[in-house]
Amino acid sequence: MSYAPMPPMSAPVQPKNGLGTAGFVLGLVGLIFAFIPIIGVIAWPLVILGLVFGIVGLLRANRGQASNKGLAIAAVVLSAIGLVICVLWTAAFGKAVNDAADGLPTEAAPAAVADAGSELAAAAPTAAAAAPAKHTVVLEVTTAAKSNLQWSSGFSANSQEVLEKGKTWSQTLTMDDLTFTSVTATPVDFKLGTKDNTCKITVDGKTVVEQSNSIGAICTYRP
Repeated sequence: MSYAPMPPMSAPVQPKNGLGTAGFVLGLVGLIFAFIPIIGVIAWPLVILGLVFGIVGLLRANRGQASNKGLAIAAVVLSAIGLVICVLWTAAFGKAVNDAADGLPTEAAPAAVADAGSELAAAAPTAAAAAPAKHTVVLEVTTAAKSNLQWSSGFSANSQEVLEKGKTWSQTLTMDDLTFTSVTATPVDFKLGTKDNTCKITVDGKTVVEQSNSIGAICTYRP
């Protein structure tokens, strides 16, 4: 009696859990450091990378390529919270520096200069005070795929929306004092071979940061 040969057994496909796990670790460490003044500056790259890795890990879990969906969601949440805390700390520090600079005593003018100033003031009593200079900050995003858009500036709450493929979005901000500003564009459903999203920040007509990336275009400006 002869037996038919058994078909070869295919090896099971291992889940791609690496990015979701790495995003969770980076997001957790970044969130811890984000609460520490001064030292918290190192949290910036940690929470940004944790957010990107967590999003990619979540996309893999949704496609059945990874089995740690809960860990990837935790990575996105922890990294997003850490990023918000970093933004708030940066804005608070910048405001404190500006307030301290405004509170410094000014050197008294020499008598001759003071007298000349008094004479000019008497000659032109109706001269108007100069208006404080304002800055214009423009945020721009161009999408190569349907993407999640998120931007923030100073103490303002994060603004989020979804942009369709091939859309160009812009936001113009006017501020007396420049403050930390960021804008990101991440695909809703990342696929290999997707073209790059692009983000750009312009301050007073000058481009200060521009980035293109298929996983997540992230532009941050620190005055």
